[in-house]
Amino acid sequence: MKGFRHSVAAGASLGVLALLGATPAAAQAAPAAAAAGQATASATVDQVQSGEVNEQDVIVTGVRESLRSAQALKRNADQIMDSVQAQDIGKLPDVNTTEALQRIPGVQIQRRYGEGATDFDHRTQPAVTVRGLTQVQNFLDGRAVYSASGGRAFDLEGIPPELLAGIDVYKNAPANIIEGGVGGAVNLRTRLPFDKPGQVVSLTARGNYYDRADKAGYAVSGLYSNRYDTGIGEIGLLVNAVFSKSNYRQDGLLAGPFGEARPGSIANAPANAKIPYGFEIYDDTGDRKRFGIAAALQWQASDDVLVTAQYQGTKYWFNRTGAYYYDFNNLPANQYNAAGQVTTYNTLPTPGAAFTFNKEGYATSGALSPQTFETGRFDQELWSASQNYVFNVGWQATDRAKVSFDVQYLKSYYNADRNGHVLSLYTRTGQNALTTPHSTGVVFDLRGKYPRWDVTNPTLLNSASSYTTPFIADSLQRNDADTLALAYDIEYNVDGGFLKKLRGGARFADNTIDLRGTWNGVCLTALGPNGACSAPAGTPLIPLSQNPQLAMKGPSKNWFDGNTVKGGLLYPAFPAGDGVWAQTKALYALFGAKTKDAFTPGDLNNQTEKTYTAWGVADYEFNLGSIRFDGGAGARIVRTDVTSRGTQFNSDGSSAPLALKNRYVRVLPSVNLRARLTDDFQMRFVYSRGLARANFDQLSTNITLNNPNQVNAATGRPSASSGNPRLSPIDSDNFDLTAEWYFAPAGSLTGGLFYKKVDGFLASGRVVGVFNGIAYDVNTVVNSGSGTVKGAEVAYQQFFDFLPGLLSGLGIQANYTYVDSNVENPFAGNNPNAPRQLPLEKLSKHSYNLIGLYEKGPVTARVAYNWRSAWLDQTTGSGANGEAQFARPYASLDASISVNVTEHIAMSIDAVNLNNRMNVLYIGTPAAPLQYQLNDRRFGLSLRATY
Repeated sequence: MKGFRHSVAAGASLGVLALLGATPAAAQAAPAAAAAGQATASATVDQVQSGEVNEQDVIVTGVRESLRSAQALKRNADQIMDSVQAQDIGKLPDVNTTEALQRIPGVQIQRRYGEGATDFDHRTQPAVTVRGLTQVQNFLDGRAVYSASGGRAFDLEGIPPELLAGIDVYKNAPANIIEGGVGGAVNLRTRLPFDKPGQVVSLTARGNYYDRADKAGYAVSGLYSNRYDTGIGEIGLLVNAVFSKSNYRQDGLLAGPFGEARPGSIANAPANAKIPYGFEIYDDTGDRKRFGIAAALQWQASDDVLVTAQYQGTKYWFNRTGAYYYDFNNLPANQYNAAGQVTTYNTLPTPGAAFTFNKEGYATSGALSPQTFETGRFDQELWSASQNYVFNVGWQATDRAKVSFDVQYLKSYYNADRNGHVLSLYTRTGQNALTTPHSTGVVFDLRGKYPRWDVTNPTLLNSASSYTTPFIADSLQRNDADTLALAYDIEYNVDGGFLKKLRGGARFADNTIDLRGTWNGVCLTALGPNGACSAPAGTPLIPLSQNPQLAMKGPSKNWFDGNTVKGGLLYPAFPAGDGVWAQTKALYALFGAKTKDAFTPGDLNNQTEKTYTAWGVADYEFNLGSIRFDGGAGARIVRTDVTSRGTQFNSDGSSAPLALKNRYVRVLPSVNLRARLTDDFQMRFVYSRGLARANFDQLSTNITLNNPNQVNAATGRPSASSGNPRLSPIDSDNFDLTAEWYFAPAGSLTGGLFYKKVDGFLASGRVVGVFNGIAYDVNTVVNSGSGTVKGAEVAYQQFFDFLPGLLSGLGIQANYTYVDSNVENPFAGNNPNAPRQLPLEKLSKHSYNLIGLYEKGPVTARVAYNWRSAWLDQTTGSGANGEAQFARPYASLDASISVNVTEHIAMSIDAVNLNNRMNVLYIGTPAAPLQYQLNDRRFGLSLRATY
């Protein structure tokens, strides 16, 4: 295979790296095999560990080598793990860090705004699930990291993939892994100067095109690494930096939710006929910018001492314009009698209109009237950053003992400015679709490739004289977080016998987070701005014609399919200003209103969390007949001290500072047993106990006490509301059984069964709290749910080297995951129609990846197909009665081709979302669609030079 080539030196430096860990510490988070894999990005781990690599060996990079290296990590690890390796410097196989994870068995991702990402309004919900659980611990070079959003996850979508050498996913973490994930752990690995001999220079320029947004983006990255022999030992220096910008457009059409139609109101309708309440448009556009830098200094002070200092800094900007056009009929919900029969209907079919229905009685085409609309625009400007400082010393104290000391300081912030602006077809407060003068009919057709709807009076939607300006809003968020972590680990090799190695250590972490957030809404009427929205019914609203500059034409060009609201409509617009907050203040000034520019006590929460950890593992090895067994058994003991500081708001208007504390201790045992039945075939059994702490926003406390004289008749206590800093962590018992056949350096067939028993899921609930000497029923978040997650994974990869000629470059990767979950429904309550058990949210029962590979001579190509079955999107969704909301099966087709133009220059082309698959949400049954969504296809061209 022709391509860019490197020679990789073996010898003392690699030996020390493999033993001491160039990163914290294999002892704390990454096993020795993973540390070795990071130290030799060009060579396979098998070659490094067996001593097959020397200074004269030539190791070829590319997709084949990345698969070899990832397979070696999986094969030699002392735990169950999977990896994605960068094909070359600055080139993960996917152009988004989150999207690269979807190729790993057992991992599923969420897609938002054209990329693998989480929803802006739910930033504490990770975009990644491992075996169905969102409680996933995040590491950066083996050290625990989190963002300041208020959740526990690191903002993976904010990490430029060009910074990474690879990603590891730990499925069942042993005692030496930092606790924090019941689903698993994701480790992001950056590069180090001792990874390669001598000088390395790499530059990459990339351009992208986003077809729905019809805009271009770009990414520029560079890496410099070198090693120097000095009088005080060998010193290595590495700097890696990247800046990128991307665009997106997300088109969403909403239908419904559906309600029962009045009998006899539609000719030839089935007895169970259901029709949608109305229709909506989501028209999301925006851009992302990412900046990242990773710097590392390594010093081989002596044959026994390696000193490593690292800095990783990332900054992420996300700008979003969310324009919505939605039915706002303002009619009461259907009313039911004791027998469950509808007595009042709020579905409004057009008299005499023709309808079609599917087999389950849901309308697929028809007409509704009268319908009236509002349009809202909610702009959001997010900027977040993290800085991670690391200092590590590894010391080979004796021939048998090695020691690692690690210091980490992580500092991050998460800031957001948001606003809201609504235009309405209502002219007065208190109106509904039956009383407003500005209503219209709607025709719809949900059949065919694309659903569509339109209005019978398009002039109404385009005339500024039809609209009023009833509502504006503003919001600020300013979060800060920092962590100081100290770790000390020791490893001792035992000479001979059953016991091979003793490992142990201690860790202390001090986390501090400040959550600051406002929300301020103002109703606008002829009486002036009113934050209480208390104007009497019939009060005139302010005509848009007084400020016609506050409207803009919509929807976006060729929105969805060009056949919905073809006559156009108006969205809200903001006055000119430098950024979201300046535009918001200018909007408020027009109406004599004031934004909330400062944080008040109810907007603030400060938390400190200290963890004290000790762990130990005994590694063993023995033979039974011709079978060699090895593994480890150990435990991790963790004490967590939490203090949450907020404000207590009394019913008489007074307030007082509040500080609530919690402490809990957990013992987390683990056992790992591997049977090497042949040189190529092995099996593992693993058990561990894990925990996942509640998100910081759930632990915040600002308690509001209601009138103590108004009591609940059932309990005799008054009510209150608060966060809950006394939450216990979610606990899990995790079992794995695997079979692994490695028949070639980049060829394997592996499978596994897993089972998790999880306790302590979080849900809304009530606890009793005593304040001012009075017992209150406090509505808060509680540990209430338990459940099980079980499933199977199978993965296969191979290059078909035995084929003749050019066909010998063909290869394949394929994996399939089955996950079945069963958890208590925290929202079932006393509702007899609500299911008592549900699957986990965001979890597909079936998912698979099928990837075709080709690498021969200077050409590398890949076609990747990712599919997942239907999943529960939200336990309480947008249905008429809060029914569960599901997503239909989804698939994505991606492709790339790369050519090594010369020994040093490579060019690649890639495409994402080639199949332009539509995301579809539904309520209860696929026959009742709720939302259709389309995202960009991305096309990229990159040029990379490496010397």
